[in-house]
Amino acid sequence: MDREALEREIEERGSEESSVQDQPQCRICLDTGGDDMIAPCHCRGTQKYVHRSCLDHWRSTKEGFAFAHCTECRAVFVLRANVPPDRWWLRLKFQLLVVRDHTVIFFIVQLVVMMLAMLVYKFYGEELREMFEYEDHPYAFYAMSIMAVLLVGLLYGFFIAIICGQRIHERHYHVLAKQELTKEYIVEDREKSESIPELDSSHIMELRMLGLY
Repeated sequence: MDREALEREIEERGSEESSVQDQPQCRICLDTGGDDMIAPCHCRGTQKYVHRSCLDHWRSTKEGFAFAHCTECRAVFVLRANVPPDRWWLRLKFQLLVVRDHTVIFFIVQLVVMMLAMLVYKFYGEELREMFEYEDHPYAFYAMSIMAVLLVGLLYGFFIAIICGQRIHERHYHVLAKQELTKEYIVEDREKSESIPELDSSHIMELRMLGLY
């Protein structure tokens, strides 16, 4: 009886392991749960399935080729276009984020310049007043110092903002634009995509212009 019970237990464990192995597993997060599991490409085995949310995050953070292609088997994803007729809200959001970052950089530069000016005045204030002959007119010296700090802060603020402008645009393009594009160009399940029409040539041209196809 003990031997039969042991054999039965081994069979049950084997059936449980096989059932677990038969469950599709996301190749990115390695989770077996979720309702948005799809097979987007020609990969097989443990690389076959992936959560749509995991894949969209991958598409938005990796290089342009990964947006419309599998980086493993190099197959083209079956994409379904869900592009709104007008993207004014996306352009507005992008512009607001760019303005926000430029403003933050500008004020950080002003703060740094003010702190440096305060340190210079603390250690060399008396010498500067004597140098510019403002010993008898401290308020004039203060006014001149404030104007100099403001001028230097403005110049450096605009200079740093211009230098960082390209990086800011690239950052928001990758973080915002590509995330939105994953919602507009949806990857379909190849096992259920027989009736999905091919992308329109205008959509393909748009993705190619963005370096995503």
